[in-house]
Amino acid sequence: MNHLKMWQKECLPKKIKEVDSMRKPLITLQDFTFTYSDQNFPILKEINVTIYEGEKILVIGPSGSGKSTFARCISGILPSKDNDDYTGTITYGQDNEKKRISNFLPNELAIHMEDSGEAVREREKEYSTGFSTAIQPFQSYLEQKKLAGMKWFLSKFPSLQESFSQLTDNQFEKMKTAGLFVNDKPLLIFDEPLANLDPKSGDLTMKFIDSLERDTNSTVMIIEHRLEDALAYPIDRLILFSEGRIIADGNPSEILKTDILSDIGIREPLYITAMRYAGVNLDYVHSLDNVDEVNGPNLREDMERWLSYLPQFQYPSNDEVLLEIQDATFKYPWNKENIIDDVSFKIMEGEILSLIGPNGSGKTTLVKILSGQEKLKTGKLFWKGEEITDFNAQKMKKLVGYVPQNPLETITQDNIYEELSFRLKEEGYSEEEISHRVEKVIEVCSLQYIRDLPMNALSFGQLRRVAIASVLALSPKMIIVDEPTAGQDFLRYTEILNFLQSIHLQGVTVLLVTHDIHLMIEYTKRAIVVSKGKVIADASPVYILVSPEIIERSSLKETSLFTFARHIGMKDPYVFTEKFIHYDRVARLF
Repeated sequence: MNHLKMWQKECLPKKIKEVDSMRKPLITLQDFTFTYSDQNFPILKEINVTIYEGEKILVIGPSGSGKSTFARCISGILPSKDNDDYTGTITYGQDNEKKRISNFLPNELAIHMEDSGEAVREREKEYSTGFSTAIQPFQSYLEQKKLAGMKWFLSKFPSLQESFSQLTDNQFEKMKTAGLFVNDKPLLIFDEPLANLDPKSGDLTMKFIDSLERDTNSTVMIIEHRLEDALAYPIDRLILFSEGRIIADGNPSEILKTDILSDIGIREPLYITAMRYAGVNLDYVHSLDNVDEVNGPNLREDMERWLSYLPQFQYPSNDEVLLEIQDATFKYPWNKENIIDDVSFKIMEGEILSLIGPNGSGKTTLVKILSGQEKLKTGKLFWKGEEITDFNAQKMKKLVGYVPQNPLETITQDNIYEELSFRLKEEGYSEEEISHRVEKVIEVCSLQYIRDLPMNALSFGQLRRVAIASVLALSPKMIIVDEPTAGQDFLRYTEILNFLQSIHLQGVTVLLVTHDIHLMIEYTKRAIVVSKGKVIADASPVYILVSPEIIERSSLKETSLFTFARHIGMKDPYVFTEKFIHYDRVARLF
């Protein structure tokens, strides 16, 4: 602990803003350590922190660092005096106040508490089930109760009704939340509110949360992986967790000046990375947490100078068409209008590209058509010039492998070897050929060191690799991966994407279905944008993310790189954005 304190003191600037001493304490944790009853080691270690009335706090940290457990303790779910699972104290209000806590929203942070292990809870969270199997029948009831609770709370604030109705249409009912009064003071907790939301919906979410904090005088805590998106609206305080400890707590702008985020695997906003590449001294940069206000001496000149050194990148073109869809339309029997409407595009052999669009745009239906799981109403499919419109899923899986967002949808066996050989056995391959293919795909997917582990012992990232490996065992020329990084921290995000890149470099064409604009610009050279069942753009990711009309129609957001370059007055924000992306791709390889 002494080493940690010393490291923290050296790394964090002395200028970190102190919390306003005039604010009243809402919740205080002193020397708080918490251990789940079925674990030998604490998940929270010696936490000393005070949450003040009226703050908007962002809590970040890698998966498993204790963020969600911290939120459960804050919201009163944990600890349990009966289990003797903690040391230290939690104080609500001031010492002389009588403790009064009441919920006005169903406390969804408690939903997974019937399973006692933190690893199980984190796994369930990553699988995006939202609710455990035991309470799934009550999901609709809980959502209705939560919406009713929020509407009751907002009935006192008519100015928020319009923004709330917009948010309701963008899956507010699926957010994990806690809403409670502590001595009649409102506290709202949002656990990963941006998970699985497209960029525009995510922006609406952060705008609504900002309005809640300002207009209702609530204390707000946000737990989130997507740091750059969470900083779209002002944050008073950033609390950073690592390995169960708070290692930074203070003004977001000051913490962003340090290397502490990258040291523990948290992605900083891209415009800050660009300043680091350019050699800008961040100690002299102000409002670093706000891309629309960031400023510093000679900032434009320093960025222009760095840009002038960067070459213009050119990628080799590929004229070999692998898969083509022509004039495609599709709707389910219960739909009145087409979900896919007159769609045409080509996928070139050996490329890695993204399919992007808002929630409900038709992306998932489109990839089901491309992988043979659904049949076109009208239109045609071609594979290397040969029509395959009538191919069923059984025939298509040898050409195009599909990996859904949740690996548990496809994993059925108890160990890796059986899982990888399962589809091969269905296809009637000999034992010798099965063994050869399985061993090859284990090597390609770097599963050697976990091959003997039971499936229930694997992490989400490892399960994702197993799911991809089971598809690759059939040797398809192309794979489609649906939302490969949803809900992942930056470390696991990078692991999964680097793994997919390695497969791509071995000659497999890769289509990534996503609404993550960082994934699109960092890992793919081409993006197909779908909105309301139509392809509205087929271009480079940079072009798409600086085009206002495409952004508006597809529920995307302008990349912060372009916003930053325009804000500081650079001559050509587009060229800056494009060159940064190419430079960063190379830099991340070393």
